[in-house]
Amino acid sequence: MKLKPGNPDGQPNWDKAGGEATFKHLPRGDLLLPYQSATLQELFTGTALLVIEKSRRIGLTWGLAAYAVMRAASQSSAGGMNCWYMGYDQEMAREFIDTCAMWAAAFEMAAEAVDEEILEGEGKEKVQAFRIRFASGFKVVALPSVPRALRGKQGLVIIDEAAFHKDLAEVIKAAMALLMWGGQVVVVSTHDGASNPFNLLLDDIRGKKRKGVTMTITLDDALADGLYERIALAASIKGRTIEPKDVWVADLRASYGDDQDEELDCKPKEGSGSFLNPQDLSACEHPDAGKPELYAGGLWYLGRDVARRRDLAVLHGYELVGDVLWLRDRQLFQNAKFQVQDDAAQALIQSRRMTQYWIDQTGMGEKVVEDEQRKYGVSRCVGVLFTGPARLDLALALKERVEQCKIRIPPEAALRTDFRAIKRKGTAGGGISLVNDTDTVHADEFWAAGLACSAARLATDEYAYHSVRTRDFQGQSPLARRRSEIENPAQGGFRGFRY
Repeated sequence: MKLKPGNPDGQPNWDKAGGEATFKHLPRGDLLLPYQSATLQELFTGTALLVIEKSRRIGLTWGLAAYAVMRAASQSSAGGMNCWYMGYDQEMAREFIDTCAMWAAAFEMAAEAVDEEILEGEGKEKVQAFRIRFASGFKVVALPSVPRALRGKQGLVIIDEAAFHKDLAEVIKAAMALLMWGGQVVVVSTHDGASNPFNLLLDDIRGKKRKGVTMTITLDDALADGLYERIALAASIKGRTIEPKDVWVADLRASYGDDQDEELDCKPKEGSGSFLNPQDLSACEHPDAGKPELYAGGLWYLGRDVARRRDLAVLHGYELVGDVLWLRDRQLFQNAKFQVQDDAAQALIQSRRMTQYWIDQTGMGEKVVEDEQRKYGVSRCVGVLFTGPARLDLALALKERVEQCKIRIPPEAALRTDFRAIKRKGTAGGGISLVNDTDTVHADEFWAAGLACSAARLATDEYAYHSVRTRDFQGQSPLARRRSEIENPAQGGFRGFRY
């Protein structure tokens, strides 16, 4: 990417973005370092979805701002489009728009001064965004992370430091809609754990579950492309000097301590990884799962996670086909009365061969379990208190089926994210505990599935009834008749479920 600097006079906030003086001291044609240039080249080829894992503080956003300006300043016939930048806070948005103003001046592109735009956010509240308009009619808009703000938009979307967005799954979902009309989506971030939605997005693309392109830029990659020399140049322009390269790099790595693999080398921490292996879970996905109409009359297990207001209440009903549990019935309730949830469970049970019905008995689940046991009996309706050991047992029951590929779930991103939200964490005593450290995904479906899988662990026999043939017992005493029933059960009586 060969770019020629222009006249930056009169543009705002140059120091934040690198400074007018920096441009004057750069070699002509080398405004971007090779890894920044390679990123733009990939985007100019027309890649619709580009996901980049990167080291912290290597200036990639600086390069992406140049691409946004070139797109927005171009006419529609030359690939021009509106550009939407989304950071996780307002300060990132402001800094990005200042950088775009710098690039617009450097490229000598006609643009209006930076101003503000008010967009609609969640719940109809207003979201402040920063904007630059170009003579082409297009604009660059930078805003904080609000998924609703992207609804109905077209063009280029840049989601910066994606792993740290509060609701990345919804942001990506909103951004993907832009691809229908020829837009582009760039998702870029340092890592924040193996089970973070950003890393899971990378896994989906690499596993061919989602179409897109991935790139990796580690600190060593950036250093090999001249990052240290560029930083040293910027420091010298301001009259400062930095340590020799080997000392500077060693100090930088030391400052990140145990986090340097994740922050600088693009290696997400395994310690915060999902309890369920993403590849194992992917192997259990099937398009026929989650379809009630495909229930074939087999033994059926129901798991219920109880909630009333904030969290989701969940019903997961699984049919046993051979030795595989198929999710047939999946019902989610938000702020629904318990009577509505009970009625939904009853409607399912009446149309299925219900073998076991396991319910989260914790807290508000106490009364739910009491009510349901009155209907279905304590042998088939089981309440589970979510103590530490009980939670682990439920999770292991689900994990066992996932690892053995003996469960089928629909290939839906929301369900996949829910199942991956539970993480394994070591304890001081050498054991393990399960944690969910995200505020946006509560793993309600994970626990409903765990309840159903635990229920399916119990061995059962099907029941049948055979009428007693009176002639076989004529002339026998009651004791002799009972002996005949025991020795020849096929002659009559019940055989029931055995647990």
